[in-house]
Amino acid sequence: MQTVTLVGAGIVNLITALDLVRHGYDVAVYERAPDPRAGADWTAYGCTRGGGDGRMFTLTEADSYHNRSWHADGTSNGLLNQPISDHGWLVAKAGSLTEAERRWADAFHGVPPELAQTYNDDIFAVNREAGELWTALIDAEPALFGADTGYTDGVLRLFTEDDYFRWHVARNERVGATRRVLTPGRIAAGYPALEAACSDGTIAGGIEVVGFTVNVHRFVTRLVDLLEPEVRFHWNTEVARIRWASPGVAAGLELASGDLVSGGHCVLSPGAYGNDLLRGTASYERIQGMLGVWFTVPNVEPRLEHSLKIARKGHRAEETNVTLATAADGEPVLVCGSGYGWTGLRPGNIDLAELDVLYDSLEDTIRRFFPATHAAAHDAGTFTTSRRLCVRPWTASCLGVFERLATTTGGRLIVTGGHNTGGFAQSPAIAEAVRAALEGREHSMHARYAPTR
Repeated sequence: MQTVTLVGAGIVNLITALDLVRHGYDVAVYERAPDPRAGADWTAYGCTRGGGDGRMFTLTEADSYHNRSWHADGTSNGLLNQPISDHGWLVAKAGSLTEAERRWADAFHGVPPELAQTYNDDIFAVNREAGELWTALIDAEPALFGADTGYTDGVLRLFTEDDYFRWHVARNERVGATRRVLTPGRIAAGYPALEAACSDGTIAGGIEVVGFTVNVHRFVTRLVDLLEPEVRFHWNTEVARIRWASPGVAAGLELASGDLVSGGHCVLSPGAYGNDLLRGTASYERIQGMLGVWFTVPNVEPRLEHSLKIARKGHRAEETNVTLATAADGEPVLVCGSGYGWTGLRPGNIDLAELDVLYDSLEDTIRRFFPATHAAAHDAGTFTTSRRLCVRPWTASCLGVFERLATTTGGRLIVTGGHNTGGFAQSPAIAEAVRAALEGREHSMHARYAPTR
């Protein structure tokens, strides 16, 4: 039996662990944060467990964001150089960016529209593969997708601007995602919770699309429970660095304690928190942080019955995911996540005033689309008590990273990550690509997500 050491217990590596143990591998997982079932403060965790309790799969997740960084005349608008308050994405503290971070921003701004479209097509191809694998996983592991993990089939996409709505109708039809295209009148009739936003002209139209949502904190709890009899978890255990035998050949993984883990294969998926760990790989400095913000608010009568993806073109909270969930007291709630805030290589490098702009923008979206919910949340102080953020791993290309290196014992050291907003959505395809690499097979992701592409 081959041994695989996974570094990082975010959703990507947990789905990879499930795939590997189901195919006969001996798996150990090292995670610097506490056990996600321990109920530690949310700030102790990374992106998966630390943000809001919602994740979404659609066929257009993780699309290239470069179209937002170009003017109609083909020049860059410098999105990462502008603070959030100036309709940019920069949340890092003023004057704090390093040379490596500035190069990353220049690389993001320098991707021309034609190349961005190629990248986008490749991302959507990964989503299609992941969609088929999610379907197979739902059939194989139904306990992961029950009411207790908040599994909800179908997603309603909403738009506030007519031209943008029509553009997305064409895009979703092109990728085979569309179930129904809806006018505001049909949305109001079928979704009473949105009647007010339809009546006042906020909503220009909607598309019911292929997809699903889960409450990711509960999903991870159930997944770790499922894995634990076969997987050795090492919580609160930091892997500090790769110990290199020679360039491109790893001798093992050195823990913060100084102990060495060696032998077998290694898969590193540290999210936005692992740049130092990746020193010596081609992925070093390529994965940087982009934060999003979260509120959890009451789902008041008339209740929303489907999860949403809201697009407000030009708004600071341009895209908002709304996931159905249930609070600890059994009351229905909405988990709302939105925003783009570039932190650079340091996830904690956050200007709190700019962060507040994002929170205010998300609250404005809730007010516009769910006025009764907003009033109830405001009166209860929810917009203070439910504040959360997560820092997502991004690349300047918006492609994920998949790097293959050797070990001194004949194994593979693999780096995965940088999937911007698509780590959850693409995780089954990433797991398949990892196993292909360990078995010496080629997978399309190996070339699509090569870090030097």
